[in-house]
Amino acid sequence: MTSLALVLVFCAFVSLSDSACFRELLKPGAKYCTDVYDKSPHPIGSTWTNGRCTRCTCSSGMMECCDTMHRAIIKTEGCTVKYDYSKCTFKVFHPEDPTIRCSYGAVGK
Repeated sequence: MTSLALVLVFCAFVSLSDSACFRELLKPGAKYCTDVYDKSPHPIGSTWTNGRCTRCTCSSGMMECCDTMHRAIIKTEGCTVKYDYSKCTFKVFHPEDPTIRCSYGAVGK
């Protein structure tokens, strides 16, 4: 029984440590959630992905949103990142010399 309790506590910490997600409490009696990106209303019980590739779920009392796309951290000088929010993807490239291979990391999702 102690092992089960320990596993449940560990799972809670893993969930809370996800930096690509956030939760927002709704005001008592709220009938919808408001998207933080475009301010559009969404009814309780709905799930949507907004124009910044963030997937949100509106439930009674809370809205939870998580990134569906990584964010690039460029490591090669002179390289740039171009996000395609219509496909929730990105490309990292050197705008002046396409033969330069860009090194980058990705966070989120």
